[in-house]
Amino acid sequence: MTTAIDTTPAARTDDSGPAPAALSRAPGALETTPCRFALHADDPAECIAAIPALLGFAPRRSVVAGLLQHSPGRPGRAQLAAVACHDLDRPGEFAELARNLATICAHENAIGVLVLIVDDRAGTPRGPWASWHRDLVAAIECALTAEQIVLDDAWVVPDIAEGYAWWDVRDPTLCGVQTDPAASALAGNHACCAHPCCERAPQTSSATARTLVAPDERLTSEVGELLEQVEEDAGERFRAAVRHDAMDRYHRETLAAVLDRICAANDAGDADTRGIASTAVALRNKTVRDALFAVAGTEYSEAAERLWSRMCRALTGPDRAEAAALLGYSAYTRGDSSLAAVALQAAAQSDPDHTMARLLDTALTTGMCPRAVRVLACSGRTIAADLGIELDVRPGWLPG
Repeated sequence: MTTAIDTTPAARTDDSGPAPAALSRAPGALETTPCRFALHADDPAECIAAIPALLGFAPRRSVVAGLLQHSPGRPGRAQLAAVACHDLDRPGEFAELARNLATICAHENAIGVLVLIVDDRAGTPRGPWASWHRDLVAAIECALTAEQIVLDDAWVVPDIAEGYAWWDVRDPTLCGVQTDPAASALAGNHACCAHPCCERAPQTSSATARTLVAPDERLTSEVGELLEQVEEDAGERFRAAVRHDAMDRYHRETLAAVLDRICAANDAGDADTRGIASTAVALRNKTVRDALFAVAGTEYSEAAERLWSRMCRALTGPDRAEAAALLGYSAYTRGDSSLAAVALQAAAQSDPDHTMARLLDTALTTGMCPRAVRVLACSGRTIAADLGIELDVRPGWLPG
């Protein structure tokens, strides 16, 4: 393909209705804005170098898809309408991944798709993973063809970095060497336009991520024995707050208790079973839950992730979903797409009606920059401040 491509930021591609206000304000994330620079698909190195700037992070073990549309008023040119990213190590067969991608492309009225496989296992064009990549691309092409959408090109790279090789999946004789992603015109444009992208973040391995959220039957049983009493105690405090018109104090004290447990986890390690049960009941309070998104930007973010992870392993149903959503969000904001994907999937499986988990998973899949979703923490910090609790977010962490 030799069509020039005008670039635009990734668009929201789900059809689940309006996004909550906290995410709808993410700069440049939920609508497309024309960009002055153009990419040329006959220069794969240029396209590949632009991917980190388009996504906001450097993907690993992922399928990245660039969705092309007709460029209005510009014959012979295609517009890059959205970029979707899917973790290769997420459970599911090729057919499911291909169907999901084709559905997104059809929803966006795409006329063509560029596919990039980023896989550190891809050592050479004819290595042991070559047939696996060909099968993946064949499945994607079949699903796209059913939607009358063309698969224009499909490339493989072990990593997106200067000096690494790239090659065409369907014709490995078409190959070359990558240029520096940081020196690409698109990366420069993002910097000039004050659309900061996250630096390359360490990725949790898929196996480790699954371990962090895997149910622990013994722990689940121990916490389950405590939940009924904790629920009764919380109910008594809630009824007393209603009688005395003291709901703000009730929310404040509940939030403060969770924050104390996070601090304790920072100092002493794992939370005890009663602490887990108490936190699970506290997260049923949406005011408290929403305020806790801001913890991802504080010095206690690692301690909070340890608590959310332990809760994922100890709880079931909606309680597990709340903890998994908080873990997924925290991982997402620091660019750990691997852990974020596994945690958000666990949240959706535990509670299919968890709107925030589904929204965040869609944002992750369609390539919303990790820095952009940090805007959700702004709302959390405001909620906490309204209750009289100041959450000190790290300087420069929130999007400008």
